[in-house]
Amino acid sequence: MALLACPAPLWDVDDFNSCIKHRYFEVGLPIFSVIVSIVYLGFSGTIKLPNFLRRRLHRKGYSRLDSDVSPIDEDSEDESPIYRLRTTDASAEHDEISNNLDVEDNTLVNAPRTRTSGNSDVFLLDTSPSRRFKAVLEEVIAATLAVVHVLSVVGVILLQYPPQHSQHSKVFYSTLANAILAIYIFVLASIRLSPSVRYNTPFLRVHVAILYLFLLVIKTVNLRSSIIESSFGLIKFLDRLDFVLYASLFLIILFSPIRDRPAFIETEDGSDPNPVPYSTLYETITFSWANDLLKLGYSRPLTMSDVWDLKDECRSALIMPGYIKAKQGGTLLYGMLKSFKSNLLYGFVFSTLYAIFTFSPTILVRQILRHLEDPSREPTHMAWLYVFLLLGFAIVNATCSAQALWTFRETSVKTRAVIVAELYQKALRRKLAVNVPDTSQSSDGEAEVDKKSKDKDESKIEDESIDLGRLINLMAVDAFSISEVLARLNPIIKGTLMIFISMVLLYQTLGASAIAGSLGMLTLLPINYKFSRTFGKIQKELLGITDRRIQKTNEILQSIKIIKFFAWEVKFADSLNEVRKEELRKLRKRFIILALAAMIWFGFPTIITFITFGAYTLIAKKQLTASVAFSSLSLFNLMRTPMDRLAEMITNVIEARTSLERVQKFLDEEETQKYAQLNQVLRTSDAPLIGFRNASFSWSSNATSYDFKLQDIDVSFAPGKLTVIVGPTGAGKSSLLLALLGEMNIVKGHVYLPGASALEQPSEYKNTGLTESVAYCAQQPWLLNGTVKENILFGSEYDETRYEQVIKLCALIRDFQILEDGDLTQVGEKGISLSGGQKQRISLARALYSKARHVILDDCLSAVDSHTALYLYENCIAGPLMKHRTCILVSHNVALTLTLAHHVVVVENGRIVAQGLPAEVVTSGVLGSDELLINSVVNSRDISRSGSSLNISDGKKGKSKTISSESTESPKEVEQNSAPKKSREEVQQVGMVKLSVYLSYFKAMGAVGFWASIAFAFFVHQVAAIGQSYWVKVWSAAIANIEMLLTNSSQRRDNFVHQNTGSLFEYSPQAGVSNVVLPLLQSNLSDKSKPSFSTLNRDSKGPEYYLAIYGVIAIIYIVLSFLREGLFYWGSLSASKRLFDKLLGAVMRAKPRFFDQTPVGRIINRFSKDVESIDREVAVDALSFAHSCLSVAVIIGVISFILPEFLIVGIVICALFFMINLFYLQSSRELKRMQSVTRSPIYQHFGETLVGVPTIRAYGYEQKFISQSMHKVDTNSRPYWIMWALNRWMCFRTDISGGLVSFFAGVFVMVSANRIDSGLAGLILTYAISFTENMFWVVLLYATNEMNMNSVERIDEFLSIEQEAPDIIPGSRPPHGWPNKGSISVDDLALRYAPELPRVIKGISFEVEPNMKVGIVGRTGAGKSTIASAFFRFLEADQGKIVIDGVDISKIGLRDLRQGLTIIPQDPTLFSGTVRSNLDPFNNYSDEQIFTALKHVHLIDTDSAPTASTSSTPAVELSEIEREAHDMNVFYRLDSPVTEGGGNLSQGQRQLMCLARSLLRFPKIILLDEATASIDYNTDARIQETIRTEFSETTVLTIAHRLRSIIDYDKILVLDSGHIQEYDHPHILLQQPDSIFRSMCSSSGELEALEELANQAYDKKLHPLISANSVNNS
Repeated sequence: MALLACPAPLWDVDDFNSCIKHRYFEVGLPIFSVIVSIVYLGFSGTIKLPNFLRRRLHRKGYSRLDSDVSPIDEDSEDESPIYRLRTTDASAEHDEISNNLDVEDNTLVNAPRTRTSGNSDVFLLDTSPSRRFKAVLEEVIAATLAVVHVLSVVGVILLQYPPQHSQHSKVFYSTLANAILAIYIFVLASIRLSPSVRYNTPFLRVHVAILYLFLLVIKTVNLRSSIIESSFGLIKFLDRLDFVLYASLFLIILFSPIRDRPAFIETEDGSDPNPVPYSTLYETITFSWANDLLKLGYSRPLTMSDVWDLKDECRSALIMPGYIKAKQGGTLLYGMLKSFKSNLLYGFVFSTLYAIFTFSPTILVRQILRHLEDPSREPTHMAWLYVFLLLGFAIVNATCSAQALWTFRETSVKTRAVIVAELYQKALRRKLAVNVPDTSQSSDGEAEVDKKSKDKDESKIEDESIDLGRLINLMAVDAFSISEVLARLNPIIKGTLMIFISMVLLYQTLGASAIAGSLGMLTLLPINYKFSRTFGKIQKELLGITDRRIQKTNEILQSIKIIKFFAWEVKFADSLNEVRKEELRKLRKRFIILALAAMIWFGFPTIITFITFGAYTLIAKKQLTASVAFSSLSLFNLMRTPMDRLAEMITNVIEARTSLERVQKFLDEEETQKYAQLNQVLRTSDAPLIGFRNASFSWSSNATSYDFKLQDIDVSFAPGKLTVIVGPTGAGKSSLLLALLGEMNIVKGHVYLPGASALEQPSEYKNTGLTESVAYCAQQPWLLNGTVKENILFGSEYDETRYEQVIKLCALIRDFQILEDGDLTQVGEKGISLSGGQKQRISLARALYSKARHVILDDCLSAVDSHTALYLYENCIAGPLMKHRTCILVSHNVALTLTLAHHVVVVENGRIVAQGLPAEVVTSGVLGSDELLINSVVNSRDISRSGSSLNISDGKKGKSKTISSESTESPKEVEQNSAPKKSREEVQQVGMVKLSVYLSYFKAMGAVGFWASIAFAFFVHQVAAIGQSYWVKVWSAAIANIEMLLTNSSQRRDNFVHQNTGSLFEYSPQAGVSNVVLPLLQSNLSDKSKPSFSTLNRDSKGPEYYLAIYGVIAIIYIVLSFLREGLFYWGSLSASKRLFDKLLGAVMRAKPRFFDQTPVGRIINRFSKDVESIDREVAVDALSFAHSCLSVAVIIGVISFILPEFLIVGIVICALFFMINLFYLQSSRELKRMQSVTRSPIYQHFGETLVGVPTIRAYGYEQKFISQSMHKVDTNSRPYWIMWALNRWMCFRTDISGGLVSFFAGVFVMVSANRIDSGLAGLILTYAISFTENMFWVVLLYATNEMNMNSVERIDEFLSIEQEAPDIIPGSRPPHGWPNKGSISVDDLALRYAPELPRVIKGISFEVEPNMKVGIVGRTGAGKSTIASAFFRFLEADQGKIVIDGVDISKIGLRDLRQGLTIIPQDPTLFSGTVRSNLDPFNNYSDEQIFTALKHVHLIDTDSAPTASTSSTPAVELSEIEREAHDMNVFYRLDSPVTEGGGNLSQGQRQLMCLARSLLRFPKIILLDEATASIDYNTDARIQETIRTEFSETTVLTIAHRLRSIIDYDKILVLDSGHIQEYDHPHILLQQPDSIFRSMCSSSGELEALEELANQAYDKKLHPLISANSVNNS
């Protein structure tokens, strides 16, 4: 250490002393840099051992590689191989994949999946000739350095400089040290450029650049010393040469690509590669790699194709493995912190440097002013050095700030990707029935019930079920909140250091009195803690209410058709608005807390100033001079910014913590035991391949007597055979299939199902081509928002022969002819653009096309007509593609499905009551004594499915021709909702946000009076802020000696410097303009205020007077702060309420076609993220922008008043800022819109996945869907990542522009030193910096507000969607009680879905007499449901009209129309709640009426049905088995829970509930659209009997595929291709040999039975009295 010690002073006037220069700059630091470099490279493993067998590959240019250039991995699971970034030789980037993997030359390396879309391109990066030239030039310069310094050492030795001479000794050691350094530089350059050495290029390149920069700084200091001092000629030469050569080395590496060798990089979706991996260091530091995109964005609006691909480091597929490894069973937070620790450390280092260097302008300006005050104290070149250092430190500050903020922002992108991926993966692992509430209740007394109710109320928000709305909120709001905190860590680090440094300076200024201020700050901590706790509680409650609102919104959107059918729009909007009102109340409390906190933050410096000045004057008894007062004030104001940011960050951290707890709670939810049940079970010798052994299952983990259970299931499904499961509605058939799939909780026993692993590509059996996997067709068809073809393939490889065979066997050929784009038609969300039969057959085709050996079909024939069902059964389910496949089929069509079955299982009340061969089960009587059923099974053909199906297929072609004979004439006529070509693409606005968007938000905030109040509040608040500073000036002037103040110019100059210190830091919009006006007051003090000061000097008032006045002003200022904030937040609440109400009204009144074309996820995006942005972000940022604009206006006014010449510089800088802002805004605006647009598919895909989890898990496609989700997240991250990169581009250039202003201001001051005084110089310097800082915030906040207005713009877009006809037309209302007869007249009705589409119903006419029952039949796509929707004016008539009871329905309001009719639609729709809330959402009926409706639809038995008074108590005594069945039947208790969409009920039960809901209204006209398709035949028959008897005075129109349901109706209407083919009584139609209806009955296999039933009904109609007497006699 003695060798390093040097005598004081270390700085000698204008340079370091000779000891420092020699021991450190000439010898010590060069050797130290070499040692540190070697140690770093050795321990970091950056350089690998050489491999001399490797050769380099040289290519020219930058090009996309053709797919055939890249070697294909034969074992790859995707159609296109996946590659990672790697160089063209052995060196570098491939080590990011695997450090141990050897690669051959001229090849790409197959690597883990990085692109999830399967559509990728490979690029060869940066192989331009300039790369080689720079590399050679760098090595030449390094060699020159080494040669020169080696020769200098040799020269020194040869010239025999005696070592004993101290000066000669210094020269020798100096030349030796520099020779060692030069040799090391040459070796390092040679290693980097050698083709035989492997190393990690980016790390080594950055390391060398830092080394060169460090050495350049040393050589710059040495050069300056040799210039200003005399030294040996050799030393001068070497110093100059070193400076030139090291500067050249640094510039070469600065402008060279960060990777030394060309590299391959893969992109996806045809996007260009991300430029960062091959950009130069200069471009990386300055973000200049974004220049090309900014130019493109300036020339035209950017599109998604212009957006680069993501860097590998930000790609979900590469982030997740590292995160999972880091997490290792820990929490989400632990995993993210550990996974991103290097990024966080990197950002922390730069944030710390930025905080430290932020004070550099203060020190430099002070030194410049001291030189101007006393030029003799140091040479002039020192002042010029300070001026240039202003620019240098501005560049350093800009670099540190940009790197810190960008690092944290990139980390936030990664964090969001991790959270969304975790949420999605958890959703796929989540237990299927996790959201089924516990229905247990105590029967022992009311105390326990009350206790449970109380507990439930207390934990309503925390313990509510995880539904789709809440999950979307987790993904949209919570993930953003957590990731945004990481992006804003910089203010915490920088602010903490700034507060510490400011407090040290305060102590130096005020002495012990500063301790009083410090204690005052400590008192702020418990206040902040209280605010934080309260805010955190409100935030948690607010998020919970937002969850409920989004869930309610999602439920309304999912059920919008049933809501419109029943004219419930207003009532459901009111129920949603109730939740919204609760949310706004919490939001109001949140804003009050924020306003109170703002009041504390604004008042904090004022309060501390009051305490400190009081202690300084009253306790310490010191005079408050101007220098002390204004220096202290500037430091207090300086602390306001970091304190403001710290308080804001505390708020953000609290929000993020709440969000983190919510996300973690979801991640801790119970997961499925599917794989544990199916894969970990030990098979015994008697265990079946597929089936159950003494197994019982429950949906709930803590099953109660009220939960539905499967009990004592013991069945073996024959491999390669067809097994049919039958039973009444609600018996547990679907539950049995789900239990087989592992989705239910196993209580006891075992379940066996091979091929249940989550494998994307299981191996095939060579003899059959099948895979040991499962295909599942759910009862409610689950389709993705894609093409029909994509839904059938479902990720499998396309085999044209197999595909064509499948669509033929699934009877889809004609549908493809009808659909506008055939199998490329977009089916829309949930298959919304298809009919029910089409959806079910596509779902069946998916299972058939798959190569799964085991196929599970849940009632897949329920939505198709009878002859199609027969065709599907014989050709598809029992057809050739089912050979060697195990098929388990649930069906209510017992007579049809048992004919070719190998095994039959009968289920009732969760138990297997019979199983065996079909003939045995039928003859046992367990299925009833239906003669048709017995005959069909006994006389069934050979069970060999493949042989019989081929014969049947040939034989039935003629029969299907009859009804389709006219289909070729109108190939584009389709069933309801089948016409739209595809879902409408989301519209993305381009260009600036329109003025109308701003005006719509401002008008929503308030009227003219509100804005006048806002303007007055801002003005008065600024006056109060200036008043504080002015009063302090009066106080200090009254006490101080005016002559001393006027002569002590040095003190005044220090005041200028201290006074504006706050402006040298990040501008706080809340700081007002107090810092701006103070220098003006002080400047006037120097030459204009002598009389005023003389007057004040004669003032005899004591410090108590001034302190009291200051306290009064401070109180006024604090109160005004609260009022101003509160007023603005009140306007924000008004805007939130009004815009939400308009959005909800527009969506609820939108035409049904809008919902057909617009995915729910896209609409939810508006109601979630966009509404959240308006609620919480727009007003806050607008408030800050208003502060900034006001401050800039005041600054420009003050500077222009003092120094008009500054306007020239101001104009130039404003123009520069304008250009920077123009380039930035043109691109960032579009990128923000892209981010909003690409966010919707994430929610949409997530919602689709949640609905289809059983299907996805059954197929084992979890990983495929995870990859799809990651791809959508990455697609959304692309514009988001670039948007923030452009933000850093803008901020970096803004900071540099500020440095230029300071630099040129310093130059101006130095050139004009002889004609301006130091006070004016200080004013110019400090205000130049203040102006730049404030302009920066104007630019940034304007851009932020522009992007925030994107949310308003997107909501504004939805306000203009096409609306339905009025609800009520006052001058044209139907009579009271309409319709009272039920007569219907359809006259020449023609319908089309849109003006540009062809007609789907073509001029049909028919009459329906009052109380008539009419059945509507026809092939799928004939137009049946279209006619039904026309009665409710879902489609307006293109021509013709519908008249009901003499009223033309097109002339009355929609509410009047829809409330007069009732429909049970094809898709049953239920809401989350209870049985009662679903049957009677608005409490219009009594319990007795509801139970009566449930009896009518046979959901409860008549004998054991409870009465209104007994609730769930049965009316009669029941046996034990009957009691068990009664307890499991949820419909005996009206408070039984119903989950979202009726997920805890079977499809049949949902249909019956919808039927009961409609029957409650006792309508005069009722339409049933396949309302009983999923109900067993017996129940269906009983319901039809109920309709005939209970609704004998009701007109009924029934669309049905089950001909038995309508065979006894008054008339049958046969539709085909939009025309009425037949319309008469069924008996009459059956008498016609060429009747289409007769052919349909014949195809059903029930012709004889149907003829008999039709004949009976016809006789009864003709001779009602005879029929009635015969019934009575019998």
